[in-house]
Amino acid sequence: MFFITTCVGPLSLDNVMQEKRIGLASCLYVECHYCGRPNIISTSDKHRTGKYGPLTYDINSRVALGALHVGIGQTHVNNFLTSINIPPLNNVTFKKKEREVGRAIESLASTSCKENLQKEKENAISNNIQADSNGLIGFPVSYDMGWQKRGKGHNSLTGQGAAMGLTTGNVLAYSTRCKQCRICDHAKKEGKSVRTHDCRKNHTGSSKSMESSVACELWNDAPKDHVKFSTYVGDDDTTTLSHLTENVPYGVEKWSDIIHAKRSLATRLYNLSSSSKFQDSSVLSQKVINYLTKCFSYCIAQNSNADNLKLALKCIVPHAFGEHQLCNDSWCGYKKDPSTYKHHSLPNGKDLHGANLKQALSRLFEEYATDIVVKKLVPFANSQRNESFNNIVSSKNPKTHFYGGSESNDYRVACAVAQKNIGYLYVSRTLQALGIDPGENCIAHGIVMDKKHASDMVRKSKKEFKVRRHQLQTQRLSKNTKREAKEGQTYQTGIGLNLDTSGKKENKKQTKGTLTVLGVDPSKITMEERLEFEKLVPRFTQRPTKLSQRFDSSVAYNFIFFDLETTATGRTAEICQLSAKSQNGNALSKYILPARDISPGASRVNDLTVQYIHGKRVLCKNAYPVNSVSLGDALSSFVEFIRCCINTVVVPNSKTILLGHNSSTFDIPTLFRSSDNSFKDQLTEMNVYLGDTLPLTRSLIKNKHASLKQENGEFCKANLCSLYECLFKKEFAAHDALEDVTAHGRFSWDQKLISTPKH
Repeated sequence: MFFITTCVGPLSLDNVMQEKRIGLASCLYVECHYCGRPNIISTSDKHRTGKYGPLTYDINSRVALGALHVGIGQTHVNNFLTSINIPPLNNVTFKKKEREVGRAIESLASTSCKENLQKEKENAISNNIQADSNGLIGFPVSYDMGWQKRGKGHNSLTGQGAAMGLTTGNVLAYSTRCKQCRICDHAKKEGKSVRTHDCRKNHTGSSKSMESSVACELWNDAPKDHVKFSTYVGDDDTTTLSHLTENVPYGVEKWSDIIHAKRSLATRLYNLSSSSKFQDSSVLSQKVINYLTKCFSYCIAQNSNADNLKLALKCIVPHAFGEHQLCNDSWCGYKKDPSTYKHHSLPNGKDLHGANLKQALSRLFEEYATDIVVKKLVPFANSQRNESFNNIVSSKNPKTHFYGGSESNDYRVACAVAQKNIGYLYVSRTLQALGIDPGENCIAHGIVMDKKHASDMVRKSKKEFKVRRHQLQTQRLSKNTKREAKEGQTYQTGIGLNLDTSGKKENKKQTKGTLTVLGVDPSKITMEERLEFEKLVPRFTQRPTKLSQRFDSSVAYNFIFFDLETTATGRTAEICQLSAKSQNGNALSKYILPARDISPGASRVNDLTVQYIHGKRVLCKNAYPVNSVSLGDALSSFVEFIRCCINTVVVPNSKTILLGHNSSTFDIPTLFRSSDNSFKDQLTEMNVYLGDTLPLTRSLIKNKHASLKQENGEFCKANLCSLYECLFKKEFAAHDALEDVTAHGRFSWDQKLISTPKH
């Protein structure tokens, strides 16, 4: 929770005066039990989504990211929330957060593609691949298209294509195609002009033409990164190669995907079995088809030379029919021992027979033994990495739902690209890009899932796993075939069309339960009951106004800059470094060992950690131990430092200002929560005032002060790092309290700012 309070005592949720919901976040107005002041408690941290405007709640952005990550939409999210009695998200909030998160994911996916493209380029250079006359490094990729619709209609409204590296196995470039935009369609239907929006409609042709369209885009964009996709691995179901030859300014070679080639052969064999009946021949059963496709795979795997592969493919059919004149001694068992040889996978180990069957199979396999096809099969390449990627896309963008009417389709494809290239940790990286702390659980789960994925890849690539998988498939097939033979026909197209339905139906009694709703009907509440209910509501107490003082040029001011480093960013934050610096250069810096460990988010920023050394908790900076004191000693030293600064002031009756940057929001409340009343009393006794330079710098930026204008023409941000870099053209070691106060003091007294009118 995020607290905005000045009360010292604990707050009770029994004293909630009002709740304001913003999506899944809530602002609770809680009355203090001791002083009666109202305190604002937000149930979620906030982050900035743009240069201007109010902060937005983290929880709403997290929900949108989670929906994209697991492949669900607003309806699914609300169904889940309401089932656990949490108020649902409205459409406007969900869509706004989805667009915020989606843009961050697209940026992350694009960056990951560039990184993997560079890796493939470096690998090609290391393999002595020379650049062509245009300075382009060529290397092979695998390419495939995926669509978001089930069935064989080939009329999907959306699709995505990806070029993937054969070395990295990751996405190098991708693009989407969409044939619909609901905003454009609605405007056309109403006869109105289309409002400004992020339209993702980019295809007007048929759905089948999406594959060649995306391929031409990716191949033409490759030279922008000084590379070219000289060869691609893909299936043989499209005319993509001819489109690339016509539209790409460099030559492209095609390698056939052996997995698709094997499936294509099996499909053609099944079609041959169902469409033709061969008299006096062996039955072209499923077992025979499996044998022929297995021989086809073995031929490609064992022959890396085109001529040898061509000969091996021509031997498959004769070998199955007992003709071994062309067979090679290295693999043909008949030539090793003709007297005892039997086929391992053909029915009963016997040769196939039948002239008509042999002629049909020979014609089919001759198509795969041509020079053109053999040249494509020899590399023994596959596009299984693309199939894996398309499976990830289907988990983010299910075929059972349509998200192509808006940007949501592209966001989900980008999620799949990021997960393929980065792993499950892309979720935490997306949150970090949005300025949200991912949290320990998010990061830990991502690490676990990535380890599981890596372990599964190793396990499934082993021979033992593949053999066992084949055994289980064979067992299931055998059992299913026997059961179907025993049961007869139970499922077939049109089998129930003329089914006799004159049989009697049994009447089944249905019992209907009753639902009792318990509650209070507001229309039936009496006035006396209403007054009793009103007594339960805490009375409203207005927050007292903050006393402010204007700058007085006739008064001398003694400024002391201070800063804190803490264990977290919320109300539970503990001080782990306290630093201060006066105008004359005197400095104080104390490290404090906190009672609790430092959160991972805070540790990533300030490089402070708590470690166990020789059985003791030790505060470390950049993994090195530092001398730390107790919080009480640090505060006492801080008070003494302030007192010394006041005593050394030459000008009498000067006002001492304890100055921080964004201190009114975080540093001062944290300092007072961590101290006792004696600390506040000592500051009051010394007549110390509290100040914050953040409103001043924001005012200067808003009024477009010339010294805060950057080289790109834009004005810098109001944080310390951006201000310092803009004024002095260099960086400093930020998020170290002593370095921060030094930088704070330097830019506060910079002549370019001092010479400006007072704000």
